[in-house]
Amino acid sequence: MSAKKSAVPALPPLTECRLDEQMIKAAPLPGSERRACPTMAELLIARNAEIARGERVLVLPAGAGVLAVWAAARTAPERVVACDTSLAAVQAARRTLAANRCERIRCEAALPDPDEEFFDAALMTLPKGRDLARLLILAAARGLAPGGRLYLAGANDAGIKSVVTDAAALLGEPEVLAFKGSNRIVRFIRPGTLPDPLPAIYAAPGIAAGTYHILHIKLDDREYELATRPGVFSWRELDEGSARLLEHLPVHPYDRALDLGCGYGIIGLWMAQHTTRGSVMLLDSDILAFECAQHNLEACGITNASVLLNDGLEGLTGKRFTLISSNPPFHSGLEVSSATTERWLRLAYDHLEPRGRLVIVANRFLPYNHVLDAVFGASEVLWEDTRFRVLQAAKAYRKRDQAQPGADEEDWDDEAENAYIHQTR
Repeated sequence: MSAKKSAVPALPPLTECRLDEQMIKAAPLPGSERRACPTMAELLIARNAEIARGERVLVLPAGAGVLAVWAAARTAPERVVACDTSLAAVQAARRTLAANRCERIRCEAALPDPDEEFFDAALMTLPKGRDLARLLILAAARGLAPGGRLYLAGANDAGIKSVVTDAAALLGEPEVLAFKGSNRIVRFIRPGTLPDPLPAIYAAPGIAAGTYHILHIKLDDREYELATRPGVFSWRELDEGSARLLEHLPVHPYDRALDLGCGYGIIGLWMAQHTTRGSVMLLDSDILAFECAQHNLEACGITNASVLLNDGLEGLTGKRFTLISSNPPFHSGLEVSSATTERWLRLAYDHLEPRGRLVIVANRFLPYNHVLDAVFGASEVLWEDTRFRVLQAAKAYRKRDQAQPGADEEDWDDEAENAYIHQTR
């Protein structure tokens, strides 16, 4: 069977949404193309937050950028800063800002730096995960000027009540401003000084900038002490999928390897110690993962590996590898979505040398073997049990005159793949 590649899908179209009487052209967040725009939490903030002309406003997380556009209309674009830990989200937000002529809003993959600037108001929609929410709340609180307002909104079934309780331990009692559609918005006023010492939930390692939760992992009779933080995949323990991948991952001493979606870096670190005459690149789109992976390479004395902050394989012009390995994501928020991984698998083919291998681990219900067969021409199962599969696909070596026309014209049906995933869970 000959290999078939598909063109990378074009950027999803902008949609127009209304945010408190303001029409905004919005780019969808990756994997969330069917998400309502605006969300109920964003709508509650727009209807209840009070922003005066000239005030400095922080939007954290940036999301798709609609709140930043809304805030800019009330203060001024240059007085708004939108931050997110996800580079992919930042890229979507920048599309939104450009479409609404708000390029003067600063939008970056970062957390606010309290040593550089203070804000009069912070707009926060609930992130995924209570520990990540604590991390962002502490970052926002430290970025607010005394008397500054934190507006926090989210859904009941996403844990907003618990997160409000956590925020109160740092900022005092909130004022509930409104309820709608099982969502609520509250306002906190930043006191003159934050508690010293910090409440236990904020003093926990990994919450404050410069601190880490230490994860102990034993592989190949060696114990690793690895730094992680909330928001990084499986930050409290080595996940079972990665463990199975490491048990069955074939690595050669001369490999030029890529750990795609590296998280805190355990797969890339392990590969770096086995590519004794090669090199490894670790890549992730999350700044917290990037920070942890970089810290762990340095702490382990790894010199043949580097870490790159990038949204998947797009934009890696001229980079080719003999091995790409990944425990790819299949969730977007709370929904199952194969779109990100399918995009990675398509791009991986072009970033492999001839005879280069792609090795991934995935839940058995995810039909990535079909995707690999279509892209590479064939795939094999290196190992499987009732929950996981380790899959390998090799890029066939073909002479130029053996290449078949039309190999780049494969049409992909993401909606059908996602329907299949839901049916087979």
